[in-house]
Amino acid sequence: MAKQDAIVVRNANKRYGKGEQVLDGLNMTVSRGSIYGLLGPSGCGKTTILSCMVGICKLNSGEVLVLGETPGSKVCGIPGPRVGYMPQSVSLVGEFSVSDALYYFGRISGLSDEEIETKLNFLSELFQLPPANHLVKNISTGQQRRVSLAAALIHGPELLILDEPTVGLDPILRENIWAYLIKITQEQGTTVLITTHYIEETTDANKIGLMKSGKLLAELGPQELLEQCHCSLLEEAFLKLCEAQNNAVILNEAQGSSAINTGGQVLNQDQDIYEQTEANSDYKMVSKSQVPCSRRMKALLVKNGVQFSRNYAGILFALLIPIIQSNLLFLTIGQDTTNLKIAVVNDESGNCDYGNNLGNIWNDEITCHFGNLSCRFLHNFDDLIAKQMYYNNISEASREAQNRQFVGIIYFNQNFSEALQARIEDAKFAKDSDLRASQIQVSLDMSNMLIGTSIQRKLFIRVLETYKDIVRDCKYPSKLADLPIRFEDPIYGSTELTYADYVAPTYLIAFIFFMATTISTYLIITDRIQGVWNRSVVQGVKIKEILLSHILIQSTVIVIHTTMIVLMFFPIWGLECKGSMFIVIILIFINGFCGLMFGFVISVMCSNHVSACYISTGSLLTMTLINGCFWPLEGLPKVIRWISYTLPTTLSTLSMRGILYKGSSISDFEVYIGFLIPLGWILLFFVVSILGIRFKSS
Repeated sequence: MAKQDAIVVRNANKRYGKGEQVLDGLNMTVSRGSIYGLLGPSGCGKTTILSCMVGICKLNSGEVLVLGETPGSKVCGIPGPRVGYMPQSVSLVGEFSVSDALYYFGRISGLSDEEIETKLNFLSELFQLPPANHLVKNISTGQQRRVSLAAALIHGPELLILDEPTVGLDPILRENIWAYLIKITQEQGTTVLITTHYIEETTDANKIGLMKSGKLLAELGPQELLEQCHCSLLEEAFLKLCEAQNNAVILNEAQGSSAINTGGQVLNQDQDIYEQTEANSDYKMVSKSQVPCSRRMKALLVKNGVQFSRNYAGILFALLIPIIQSNLLFLTIGQDTTNLKIAVVNDESGNCDYGNNLGNIWNDEITCHFGNLSCRFLHNFDDLIAKQMYYNNISEASREAQNRQFVGIIYFNQNFSEALQARIEDAKFAKDSDLRASQIQVSLDMSNMLIGTSIQRKLFIRVLETYKDIVRDCKYPSKLADLPIRFEDPIYGSTELTYADYVAPTYLIAFIFFMATTISTYLIITDRIQGVWNRSVVQGVKIKEILLSHILIQSTVIVIHTTMIVLMFFPIWGLECKGSMFIVIILIFINGFCGLMFGFVISVMCSNHVSACYISTGSLLTMTLINGCFWPLEGLPKVIRWISYTLPTTLSTLSMRGILYKGSSISDFEVYIGFLIPLGWILLFFVVSILGIRFKSS
């Protein structure tokens, strides 16, 4: 490689997966301090070779040397501030203002704020940029491209790589841009490699490279190319070369260092120089300034903060969803059922005079007598269990049950009270008919199992309470009404716990996990789709710095979510916590952080928000089904249960229940295992993210 060469490409080959070869033995040379126009139809490989030059893509074979070294090597300075890169897409943060965009790229390239301000004023006037406070997403595409070009130029790089910078711009502005590019190549020695669809504008370039199907058809000065092809227009010359390649006719009339090729190797006298000096090239320039990591991190943190804070829909989502979901959990799960109807067939006392007949109990000196006790069982029934609908017989009630959606049918025998008296007074000698008549017969609609079991439990409690009242009124021993089983105070928890208390720990852990996943996935994929990720890497930002900046900003969001959830679940809704609230908060945060890292993995795997949504939603549904949220793990098949134990949130849920309802401490196995599992997943997710990013960039 000669000292005057800024870029040398030799025998470059690139294929994505098993698809068509994008670069096919490409050779090209860009002289230092010159403008090189790279032309070719869409899909010919222009953007790919530019990506290889700036170090964000690697060749399958061949070699690229930029400023004397391989891109990505420590001494090359590329990626880094030695290069200014404008991709084909705008590659700017939509939530940035014009000044935010230029400040960001200036800072990561090592400029002070004072230098950036000076350059901003100059470039704003030169490229007729929109007002500095206008957001990128609110300006036109042409204005966005001007801002993007200014971002590539702001730090005065020694190498400029511009992918179609003049698309969509008016002719006068295109002329101004070319005039400025010519000026900096002549006065500052800047090297410019530019691709464009406007072939004729490259007449001001020092050299033109014509590409087609991953190969270079020609590499000549504009006038030399016109002379060799006997054309008056560059577009006409390009069409002739394409036709010649299609016919496999080699056109080679160049003399000296010029060459024309139609499908084979580009012949160039620079090739000989390259081979002679390849071993000990003395082109060892390094970056003019090493940008401190702290300065890049500051720029990244400001970027991520602005990007998140100006996404008002995202902020609304992040703030309202925890409040809404927390309230919905306790408002919709575990509450008493209402507006239910139950059919009553009372052969003993009809409709109990619409609640006025409460039944009778009286004592004589010998025994206790009952009358219409069915009414006592049914008294004050509506609010507690279900609204009573009276019918004359079972057949009528059954027919109506199909139309009126009753939760069940209750039947009292006509001699219910007398039979109950016989059952109590002389159970040993009571007739079978009396025993049957003393029973309250209930037929429930169990098509809705939760309502059916709820009504069953309420009826049982109601009958037991009424029976105790009867025994007390008859002055019988109160223990006569006790069941032959006694449940003492629970070892752990409380008899007052509801199904909502069972679901809450799992819901809490799963919710913080997937909120963090959703937000991190959205922000990182947005960066990648917009092209900001790769463009930042080209300017010297390390991938670990990008990830760390996202971690710091999104960890702040997780802290906010954790605070909101803790306030909603505990002080407001009164969720019980017998253990350390500090341990609860740390456990919630760790699971949120685990969700953040899971979002990183999804971001690496997916190239758009739709596929990321599919993966995160599918993961959420699967995990909530098998992590014990709806049903105890002990009820799962053994294989699924062990799979569930390995998931990030399952054992954390068990730990949370232990802390809340048992008062377990961090030294207990069931608690610290709930910390270890998500920490292990965090490490695994981070490693997978790094490896995935490296694989995608290869």
